[in-house]
Amino acid sequence: MTVITAFLLLLTLGGASQLSADGEIVGRIRQSGPEAPTGTAPFNGRLATAVSQWSDHRLTSADAARVPPSLRTRFADLVRCHSAFRSRLPDSADFFTSAARPHQRALERALACLSKAQNPRSAAAEYASHARILYEWEGMHTSPLDEASYAEDYVRDHPRSPLVPYLNLFIAERIRCAFELLDGAENDREMLALADRYRVFLDRARRADPLVALIAADLDGLSFVTQNVGKHPRGFRARQ
Repeated sequence: MTVITAFLLLLTLGGASQLSADGEIVGRIRQSGPEAPTGTAPFNGRLATAVSQWSDHRLTSADAARVPPSLRTRFADLVRCHSAFRSRLPDSADFFTSAARPHQRALERALACLSKAQNPRSAAAEYASHARILYEWEGMHTSPLDEASYAEDYVRDHPRSPLVPYLNLFIAERIRCAFELLDGAENDREMLALADRYRVFLDRARRADPLVALIAADLDGLSFVTQNVGKHPRGFRARQ
């Protein structure tokens, strides 16, 4: 595939990656337009989107009023980190690496701003620079599963890592994307398995850290993440 062909493919494929007005890839979650997902209070999907996407979506200090009092100090720290964050991942002249960078940087920022590591920015950059992050999913459900698989291996091998709470949520989000991309009557059994895995990792994220739990609830409240198939893994049941 030539660079020009790859670029045209990146522009024409919908759902897996969204483009800002100036063409920057901003994330996996649809964020605007008639096909944007609906969410639930108090953030209606804005918290999950802002944390997980490399985009212009911003959290503000006023948002602290939306969270429980016990979390407001940490939430304020998240807002400050999120707004002032500067990635340690270098730009690349390689097309495919450059196209994947916004997704890597979104993950790096989320890990750095939510982790309780002693040196969270270094730990986040180290993980994100090696993580399996594809520049484009090409509409295939196996693509987000590839990204989730790398994170699952890390969580299994480093169960005490301070990166684990958010990585559990990252895995859940990618599994949910795969669930939506897989939709089809002939795929009920596999969708059921993905729905089970989604619930497992979402629950792990919720139990590991109360601030991550807040983001997990906002993600789970979205009507869909990347493709509206009219189904949610929270209560999915195979057709009879």
